[in-house]
Amino acid sequence: MILTVPKVVPILLILILGSVLLNPAAEAQEEPGWHYGSRGWEWSNSDSGSYIWLGLRFQSRYSNRVDDPLISDQLRQQGEKGFNLNRARYKIGAGLGKHFTFYHEYDLRNGQLLDLRATWKPVGWFHLRAGQWKGEYNRERIDSSGKQQFVDRSISNYWFTIDRQNGVMASGRLAPGTRADTSWWLGVFNGNGLNTGGDGGRPMVAGRFQWNYTRTLLPFSQGSLKSYDPPRGSITAGFMTNDSSYTAFSSGGGGQLPGYGEGVDNQYRLQQFMLEYAWQHRGWSVQSELHIKDVTDRINSGTRRTSGGYIQAGWFPATRFKAWPAQLELAARFALVHPDVEVASSDNEEFSMGANWFFNGHRNKLTADIAILDITDMSGNAEDVRFRLQWDISL
Repeated sequence: MILTVPKVVPILLILILGSVLLNPAAEAQEEPGWHYGSRGWEWSNSDSGSYIWLGLRFQSRYSNRVDDPLISDQLRQQGEKGFNLNRARYKIGAGLGKHFTFYHEYDLRNGQLLDLRATWKPVGWFHLRAGQWKGEYNRERIDSSGKQQFVDRSISNYWFTIDRQNGVMASGRLAPGTRADTSWWLGVFNGNGLNTGGDGGRPMVAGRFQWNYTRTLLPFSQGSLKSYDPPRGSITAGFMTNDSSYTAFSSGGGGQLPGYGEGVDNQYRLQQFMLEYAWQHRGWSVQSELHIKDVTDRINSGTRRTSGGYIQAGWFPATRFKAWPAQLELAARFALVHPDVEVASSDNEEFSMGANWFFNGHRNKLTADIAILDITDMSGNAEDVRFRLQWDISL
């Protein structure tokens, strides 16, 4: 949905007014009862530990090419440009006592359910979650789109994310504060994407095993806004296996990677493995992922292996140079995908530079990035430069 300038103006005025009226910097202290807090409008009961909060989030973006090209022919096309109300969502979170939490998120722009999940947390080493949400597989996808260092995720995300699924997942943390400090997730999902049921075949099984080598937890949020000292970091391995009619997943549900046609139930067997690193310290941040994905066509035979990943780093210059504004973060990212490792001339590359200006952390920020996109495949090579400017605000 491309918005003309006259249509964008009212949206921006609403966002400006909201950020002024509901800026948490001017909020009252969080006390029992209703108040405006760090997540939106909140109610809490200190005696029972129960709470509920309601929030809104909007994301307005300008881009000189709105599409996300996957093949060289798409990149050669000029594509549409302009302003886009990229996200408009409401969120509801709740806690019942100390052991049960609930979360719901709805996409107002596209009219679809995103998250609806409940979590039971009886002890630290064992939690149980059921419903629909982004399965805990790779950090870049778990990180909210509102807590990214760039306008959006890297080009590798689409090829490897398991995205939102319906299912059940157990998780927990073992040996906290020791050298063996480990977080784990193990889940079973329908494997057909969001807002769908099972297909009667083998479900998706996904696991994530994270070594918190600094003996502390690093939240799923990009950029060292809290300037952790001592540092926080993690080293992670993950896996996924699934039989499905799809070879890829996104916020739009199940889909197909380039080169695959529409599948039937359980036609494609997906097997993935992932390594991940993340670290934040005194305004510096680094995170990276390495993926391998095998797609086997169980009807027509044949297996194709895709590999790829990204590395990105961010820095607040004010942590070293006092003359620089504290609200400014600079970031760089390189991402590479080999759609078919058996084909030498098969590469998707992205090199991006970005900057963030934080009015109120990730809840109110401006992000600008510029990227060189390069795709080489059987149709030849194509290259283009993409520029994007985005305002992301949560109310």
